[in-house]
Amino acid sequence: AIELLDKVHALGGSAKAIEAGFFQDEIARSAYEQQLAVESGQAVIVGVNKFADGEAPPVIPAPDYSRLESEQVARVKALKARRDSGAVRVALAALGAAAPRTGSPEPALIPLMITAVRARATVGEISDTLEQAWGRYRPA
Repeated sequence: AIELLDKVHALGGSAKAIEAGFFQDEIARSAYEQQLAVESGQAVIVGVNKFADGEAPPVIPAPDYSRLESEQVARVKALKARRDSGAVRVALAALGAAAPRTGSPEPALIPLMITAVRARATVGEISDTLEQAWGRYRPA
């Protein structure tokens, strides 16, 4: 852990390490090494690469979430129909205006998010507002 922290520090901190793709690379490297160890038998996973009974694993069917999805869509539509759309627009505009831009100090966004939630803005609407201000992270 200390070695990884030293590498992050050498890169200039967490933000610079994220920009450089350091964490993604370390996770991928670690996962690859773990998979190699499992496949070679160096890492034992009981029932997978050691002490397996030879039987096929049970088939666990994926649940059908279509009913849950349609119910959630209906709930969000109903929420949007009964909320004060003007209050939502105002709250989201305030959040977007306060979202830090390059070179500006970071304001306290949590109170503005709470105001937006109280106006019944959805998590997606809040996320979209911040994405418009900041953009979306894309690993290199």
